[in-house]
Amino acid sequence: MAAVSDGWAFAAGPEYTVGVEEELMLLDADTLHLVSSGDAVVTRARDEIHVKREFRQCMVEIASRPWASSGELLADLVGLRASVVRAAAAQGCLVAGSGTHPFSVAEDQPTTATARYQSIMEEVGFPWRRAVVFGTHVHVALACADKAIQVTEALLPDLPVLIALGAASPFWRGRETGLASTRLAVLAGVPRTGLPPALASFADYAATLGVLRRAGAVPDASQVWWDVRSQARLGTLEVRVFDGQPRVHDSAAFAGLVQSLVRFHGRQWDAGRRASADRFVVAENRWLAMRHGLAARLVTPDGRGRPARELLARLLDRLAADADAVGAGWALEHLARLADQGGPVAAMRRRHEETGDLAAVARWLAGLSSDLPLGCPARGAGVTARPAGP
Repeated sequence: MAAVSDGWAFAAGPEYTVGVEEELMLLDADTLHLVSSGDAVVTRARDEIHVKREFRQCMVEIASRPWASSGELLADLVGLRASVVRAAAAQGCLVAGSGTHPFSVAEDQPTTATARYQSIMEEVGFPWRRAVVFGTHVHVALACADKAIQVTEALLPDLPVLIALGAASPFWRGRETGLASTRLAVLAGVPRTGLPPALASFADYAATLGVLRRAGAVPDASQVWWDVRSQARLGTLEVRVFDGQPRVHDSAAFAGLVQSLVRFHGRQWDAGRRASADRFVVAENRWLAMRHGLAARLVTPDGRGRPARELLARLLDRLAADADAVGAGWALEHLARLADQGGPVAAMRRRHEETGDLAAVARWLAGLSSDLPLGCPARGAGVTARPAGP
C-alpha cells in the first residue's frame, strides 16, 4: 500500500480498507533452487510501486493498492502475480509462494545491493543471513494512531489461530522440520520480531523508539518487525504472521479475515472498551500454532486446552457481521474450507508424501502461481474460480 505523505497517514482515507504485500520466491526453471534474479524481474515488470525489490535477490515483493473489499483485492493480487510470473519467465525462472524454500540454503542467497539492505545485513549479521523466508503481510487502515495501538493489543490473543491456519513452511534445507511454520521459528533469531511489547499509546511507542534511535540502536520504525505493528507512514495496522501463500486466493482470504478482525476490535475501541492481552499465554499459543498448525491444542483464558480448529470456527462466527459489512463473507467461507483440508501446510506435506521429492513440491508450488484464477468473488459471493484444496 502506498504512503499518502511522509508523515502519519492515519485518517488520510477511508477506514478499514485493506491491502497485502506478498513476498514471492524466484526459482531456477530447471533445478527449482532459489535463483538471484530479483533486480532483473523487477526491472522487466516495469512497476516499481507495486512490484519491488526485496532483502534478497531470490525474492520479489508485490504490494497491492488499498481496497474496500478483499474481493477487489484478489483481482489486484492476481494481476500482480501474473505480471511477476511473466517477468520471471522472460528471465528463465519461476515464481512460487511458501514461507520457506524446501531445500535451497539461505546463506547462499545474495543480499540486494541497496544501502538499507546492506546496512541491515551488516548490523544484524547471522540471524538475517539464515533468514531467507517469505511472508504475507496484511494492512488495514485505521482512523488514528492510538486506535492502532489498542486494536493491536485486542487482537493479540487471536494471532495463534491465524498462525495455525496460515502456516505454509514445513521444509527447510531439504528436510521436513516437524514445524507447521518454520518461517516464524527462523525469524525468532532476528531482533525486534515476535509479539510487540505492551504500549499505552502511540506516543509511548514513538517515545521509546526515539530513545533507541538516538542511541543508534534502531535507525527507524521500518526495522521493527513484530508480528503486528502500527505503520504510521501508511496509516495502517500491519499483521505479519502469515507465511507466504502458495495460492493467491488464500492470501486474499486472509486479508478479508484480518480486515474483519480489525473492524471488530476497532468497533470495540470506538465504544470505549479496552483490552489487555496475557502475553505469557499468547506466546505459548504462538509456539503451539507454529509447531502443530491446525492440529494444535491452544490454551484458553479458563486454563483449558482447545483445538485450534474449534477456536478458528468460533472466530469465524464472531466475525460474521463484520465480514459481511466489508464484503469478506466469501473469505470466511473459503478459509473454513481451507481449514477442513488442513490448511496450506497439509497440502504441501501431502504433495511430498505422494512424490517423495522436494523438487516436485517446489515445481508444484510454482505451478500454483502460473495457473492463476481468472475470476474473483463479487461482494459477499463465494469463491468458485479455484477450490481451496490441492
